[in-house]
Amino acid sequence: MWPGFPKRLQSALKALCCLAQAGTAMQAATIAERIAVPKAETAKIMQLLVWGGFVTSRRGIKGGFQLVTPPEKITMGAVIDFFLTRHPAEPDWDSPILRALQKSMAPGQQKFAKLTLAHVSHFPSRATRSKSPAITKLSQTRQKGSKVRKFNNSQAQTKG
Repeated sequence: MWPGFPKRLQSALKALCCLAQAGTAMQAATIAERIAVPKAETAKIMQLLVWGGFVTSRRGIKGGFQLVTPPEKITMGAVIDFFLTRHPAEPDWDSPILRALQKSMAPGQQKFAKLTLAHVSHFPSRATRSKSPAITKLSQTRQKGSKVRKFNNSQAQTKG
């Protein structure tokens, strides 16, 4: 199973979600900006995704990266397995803590592996969640019950 999510794998999943949401070809620089990963690292990740058969690339002004198949056909498990076979983690199986953690995480990992890119790319972002009416109403209710104190950055600094 998956001992952890390497940074490059996380970025690859973000890039795939970005392409799924866009529904069209995108330049690596645009993807990098949207997923907040340096351009050079994004270019490497996108090349790995091409090798893995998840995206295609086309040069030129109207080129870019595009999903090979619809997002409904790309599973998180397929992407994770591709990345972890290329860069397998070396878990410490002698540790009873890591063995227990692995055992407890296995059911969640199996469920996550079955999710498609279409499912994952439709989860709301933090910005979207924070603007939802329910959260806004909850925030307003909490503020009515107590005074909101503004915190000045100079107050956060400790005296040396």
